[in-house]
Amino acid sequence: MSLSSLLPCRGLRVWASARVLTLLPVVIPALLPSAVAFAQPRPPTATNKLFLHSKPAVVRIYAGFTGQWQWNGQTWRTGSVGSGSGFILNPDGYILTNAHVVSDIRDGDQAGKRSLLFQLAVQALRARGLAVNQASVLQAAGVLNGQASLVDFRRINVVVLQSGRRFPFEIKSYGAPSGQGNDLATGKDVAVLKIEIKNAPTLRVGNSDSVQVGDRIYVMGFPGAADSSLLDQKSALEPTINDGSISAKKTSADGAPILQTNTSATHGNSGGPAINEKGEVIGLLTFRGNTVNGQEIQGFNFLVPTSTAQEFIRQAGVDNRESPVDRKWQEGLDAYWGEEYRNAQGDFQEVLALYADHSEAARLVADCKEHIARGDDKSGLVVLGWVGALGCGFLLLVVGGVILLVVMNRRKAAPAKARPGPSQPPPAQAPPSQGPKSAAPMKTEVFRGGMAGGRLICTLGPLQGQEFSLHQGFYIGRDASRAQVVVLDAQVSGQHVWVGALAGRMLARDPGSTNGTFLEGRPGERITEVELKDGDVLVLGGAGTIKFMYKA
Repeated sequence: MSLSSLLPCRGLRVWASARVLTLLPVVIPALLPSAVAFAQPRPPTATNKLFLHSKPAVVRIYAGFTGQWQWNGQTWRTGSVGSGSGFILNPDGYILTNAHVVSDIRDGDQAGKRSLLFQLAVQALRARGLAVNQASVLQAAGVLNGQASLVDFRRINVVVLQSGRRFPFEIKSYGAPSGQGNDLATGKDVAVLKIEIKNAPTLRVGNSDSVQVGDRIYVMGFPGAADSSLLDQKSALEPTINDGSISAKKTSADGAPILQTNTSATHGNSGGPAINEKGEVIGLLTFRGNTVNGQEIQGFNFLVPTSTAQEFIRQAGVDNRESPVDRKWQEGLDAYWGEEYRNAQGDFQEVLALYADHSEAARLVADCKEHIARGDDKSGLVVLGWVGALGCGFLLLVVGGVILLVVMNRRKAAPAKARPGPSQPPPAQAPPSQGPKSAAPMKTEVFRGGMAGGRLICTLGPLQGQEFSLHQGFYIGRDASRAQVVVLDAQVSGQHVWVGALAGRMLARDPGSTNGTFLEGRPGERITEVELKDGDVLVLGGAGTIKFMYKA
């Protein structure tokens, strides 16, 4: 019916609209408060957000040598081990850092032993109260080389994760430091290391060519100034984040581009990532400015840009790519900041299942449990809020439809030339005929023939004992926005497996879940699509703790 055909009943439409308006203050507040209250997550500060996003990929690096000598009836201990920073650029354990952080290892064991011999010479001279200078050290080292015995020699080349686990590294590509001056390492001061891990969290390498003076950056790493005997051992593996900006674009003495920053940094920060506001690495902290009157001046530090680092990433034969845990980590953080602690806990547990050394995920799992126990969890309430909003809209459509039917019926019931007076009741209406209804065709092939029946029974897991009719196919998963049967378990992906009828067969399809779907009795054999028979049991995830039985 066209709009113009309703115009003669304008008075009735005005009355109906007024009635609807009187209902709105009652209906809408009843349905919308949860959407309004829970749709907006509590935002973190910009620095905290970037810190938690980036922190898991930052590592501490130790490189150098230690030795124990026997000379003149005494045991002498020597050592030269430096500390630096770096970040994981590939989930298979490739790490980007400065070349000078690992230069001792690169120079080899013989160079390391000579360094330890010179340290022994210094100790021997001081023990006898003799002058320590270049000439005396060279002379003492010559004597000790024939008299002292190196009884214990150790190479220290380890990457230490924030969990405390230590991994020996290999140097895959190396740009020799160059330049002049105290502690000056310029040019292509880049190295790519490799440790044996899988699914490690990563940081994205950005385009340093687009950097402008004034751009805000954050430097992360392990400055030696933050180490203290007053702190516990775990604090040595807690990275520091300092913020600042790009203060100049310069060129090293050997012609390579260099970025200057006013961000505070010191020894131990070398090789640490400089991150822009998008969470991309645009450089590696490499050296500081010269001292003034013997004092280190903060606010004058320099970065090797990622345009230079890319050369050594390619030499190592590796690419910068996202880890399987990166997306889950960010999803968990978003849910956590939105106070959806149950959803966040599931994401963090999935992160730990893929990468057990993710210390931040373990900490936040415990924090989520505490919030849930206190009743702070708002998981699902955002969805309910939207359901309420949709319900309100649906109710308004129903009310509008009823009003429209009333208008139409009154027009049809009125005599052609006269309307009933106020005291006249409207003529009776015969009920409409109700012929047989034809079923509407299904929109997608997945659901065609889905009326074939059957049921799915949860025999193990959070939904144990519940039955689900298979008159139409559905997804099982952890994401309530994409799955019709929701299982809140870390093994279960957001959209884990679809079960339904297709072309007369009952099928189970796994669209690529993280932990896989299996048939009981066929362990280790992930399914992509399988026809279900009466009594077949689907197992979600490899732990065997989520099971559904198909009954025809």
